[in-house]
Amino acid sequence: MEHENLEQQLEYLRYQINPHFFMNTLNNIHALVDIDPEQAKETIVELSKMMRFVLYEGNKQGVPLTQELDFIRHYVALMQLRYTDKVKITLELPADAPSYQIPPLILITFIENAFKHGVSYQRDSFIEVKVGVEDDKLQFRCRNSKAEKPNEEKGGVGLVNVRKRLDLLYGNNYTLSIHDEASVFTVNLIIPLHP
Repeated sequence: MEHENLEQQLEYLRYQINPHFFMNTLNNIHALVDIDPEQAKETIVELSKMMRFVLYEGNKQGVPLTQELDFIRHYVALMQLRYTDKVKITLELPADAPSYQIPPLILITFIENAFKHGVSYQRDSFIEVKVGVEDDKLQFRCRNSKAEKPNEEKGGVGLVNVRKRLDLLYGNNYTLSIHDEASVFTVNLIIPLHP
């Protein structure tokens, strides 16, 4: 009964994460439609690949780490289309990821959050995402500048949900530290990896 309850809680949290992600991505495509219709079409194809991942892999307990990293690459590529050179985006992912499993869509919430709250249209801003694997542990770091005027959109469920999901999946066997400073927001996450 306890196991069934945990599964229902995880399922509920997954359903909250996915619509949040697609809402943000569709807003990005909407911004492209008038600027570059051809690029908007290509972006829709990329989004379709990502939706396929979410639909067919998102409800699994674990997916290959390489698939999760590909998903992040596609997401960041979609986001880069929207911004000028004033936004410096750095993405460091392992070129060769061992055959580990990772819960699907566990990292994307932090990256979404960085784009949502870290990009300024008035001044230079940055987003840095780094993923590494060491000693059977995934080390994730996401750092971003903070916009002068924070995004006032309703929401905020993303970070709360990902923390709940991490608690359900790992109990005390993970480390999440979030540093919210005056001009920089940093997330560090370490989770155990399983073959």
